[in-house]
Amino acid sequence: MSSNRFHDNAYMSICSEKTLQSNEKGFFMQFYESVAATAGEDWIKNVFGKLKSDRERIRIIYDDPKIRETVFSTLCYVQEIYRKKSAEVAQARRFDAQKAVTNGNQMKGLMLYSQSVLRAPKTGENPKIDDGFSLVLALWERSELLMRLNYHSLALRDIQFAIKEGLDSDLKGEAFERMAVCYKAKGEMKRSSVSAELARKLYADDPDKIKRLNENLNKEYKEVTKICRRRKPEIPDRHPNFPQATRKMQVKQEVGKGRYVVASEPISTGETIVCEPPYAACLVPDCFGTHCHHCMDRLESPVGCPDCASVAFCKAECRDEAMATYHKFECKFLDLLIGSGMSILSHTSLRMVTQNTPERMYAINKDRSLERIYSLCSLAENRASDDFLQRTLMAAFLLRCLQKSGYFGYVDEDVYPNDNQMAVGELLLFHLQMLQFNAHEIYETKHKEGHKFQNAVASYVGVAIYPTVALFNHDCYPGVSRHFVGKNIVINALRPLNPGELIAENYGPIFTRRTLADRQKSLSGRYWFPCGCQACNQDWPMIDGLGNSSRRIRCPTKKCTYLFTLPIPNENMKCPRCKKKVSMTDNVMQMKICEEQYVAGFEYMEKQEVDKGIEVLCRAVDTFHRVSAPPHRETHLGQESLRTMMADYGNVYEIADIAA
Repeated sequence: MSSNRFHDNAYMSICSEKTLQSNEKGFFMQFYESVAATAGEDWIKNVFGKLKSDRERIRIIYDDPKIRETVFSTLCYVQEIYRKKSAEVAQARRFDAQKAVTNGNQMKGLMLYSQSVLRAPKTGENPKIDDGFSLVLALWERSELLMRLNYHSLALRDIQFAIKEGLDSDLKGEAFERMAVCYKAKGEMKRSSVSAELARKLYADDPDKIKRLNENLNKEYKEVTKICRRRKPEIPDRHPNFPQATRKMQVKQEVGKGRYVVASEPISTGETIVCEPPYAACLVPDCFGTHCHHCMDRLESPVGCPDCASVAFCKAECRDEAMATYHKFECKFLDLLIGSGMSILSHTSLRMVTQNTPERMYAINKDRSLERIYSLCSLAENRASDDFLQRTLMAAFLLRCLQKSGYFGYVDEDVYPNDNQMAVGELLLFHLQMLQFNAHEIYETKHKEGHKFQNAVASYVGVAIYPTVALFNHDCYPGVSRHFVGKNIVINALRPLNPGELIAENYGPIFTRRTLADRQKSLSGRYWFPCGCQACNQDWPMIDGLGNSSRRIRCPTKKCTYLFTLPIPNENMKCPRCKKKVSMTDNVMQMKICEEQYVAGFEYMEKQEVDKGIEVLCRAVDTFHRVSAPPHRETHLGQESLRTMMADYGNVYEIADIAA
């Protein structure tokens, strides 16, 4: 690190701290500073700093008499703090929704009904408000509004949920009537007929209601569905050891480089290299009200956790999956976790535990080879003593939350961990190191009013760890792009890759947008390495600095690496490197065609014809790398456009959507 002239120790320290605690107002740093003050610099450096394993680090903070009391005095106060359900609030939001709809503001009404659903307690829990039916009433009234807005699939789900929650028997006939209408709008005529027949039986003594039912069924309905281009690509020929990846890649390992990925066969621009679900993923707290806590899809007509009012799920299936694993342990500690000021990476460290059973975690601690994720780098050998102490105390805090949540099978009032709990603490400490260098931010693309590509903004919604993609090294001129489909990461080739060539992604600083000094400072501070890629070694100019001098063509002689700068005086020349007389006519023509294809690709993008734009630009980028070499302004602009259009198949949010 010291050999990197751009390295900044102070910046590195700030970056490292931010990966642990992102909110300065949280109480965790006060906890750390209190322990550090008690321990003193000498103890941190010469006692704690001499420890060689995570097991020793976890144990010493509970056992060493110098800091034990200070540690215990904070951990003993860990308790449930979460946003509770409230029938009063649910009722008030429902009344507000009714007013909004009456005043013609249906979308505001929908938002308020959803808030009512999320804040409502279980049926019967508070009989003093709405006779205990706050949740049922919120679902019932929201379904009516959803039908009015032609969101029949969402309305149907609410009706079925209301019935399950104990809808009054007097409303059952109307419930089946609504279901019949919703099924008809969805084109499911058989189910519509069954629901209508059930409604008729319940309406047997009321001819007016039967007449209304028949009239409603004779109407034509339009089902509003979102136009969604999102798709998870198929990988036809998968890698035998990395089933989420193509067999055209190979993982290698080398001293000084660690593990990295190379092409084992030719890969063309645009090819999908990896499509991988996360090992663990967490939604950022700022998105708790807009995205599903489990799958990270945008919320339209959300359902809530049965116990807390902190999170929302897009559908019952997501809620049930979350409740069956991690959320039942995190639920009542969410506000405490957020209030600690811990980073989303710290939460992901916890999620890696809560999504598994204790028995699974004990087994992993004994044999880390059970999960590939535990072979990823943590750079423990380069970590400073005070940084290690911060992470160890965070691991202890997270472990205390697990003890109090019943994760280990009971609520443990004893702060001191038993051996099994200590093993989980050891894994938490590893997670807090490993995630710093291997996690990925999940994002969606927001389209504002007007042209979606001109106004597109990437919005950060979560963090995840992907075992295969974490093996990819960095390059300031990356060979791949990434986008997300839900929580799945999709890696596509951004330029042609030859056998043996490094397949590298970009960790953030790309040469076209940031200077060499800025990139090197960022990478050494955030990821602890000096970048030695071609763009850095040759100090390529940023996009605005690339002019006509960047137009070059290759010598056509096989294996010759010489590049002629355009324009050339004669298309029949002697190559200064291979000394052969060569004809440049074909390469010059191919370069001209390539540049014409870039223009065509940009035009397709302007017209928002994504499929055609991707096809043309992929062909152009392949052609360019065959006859020329980067840097080249039009090529990099083409790759930027290609990246943007490929992301249009991933998480995209239109401002005009229902969740707006």
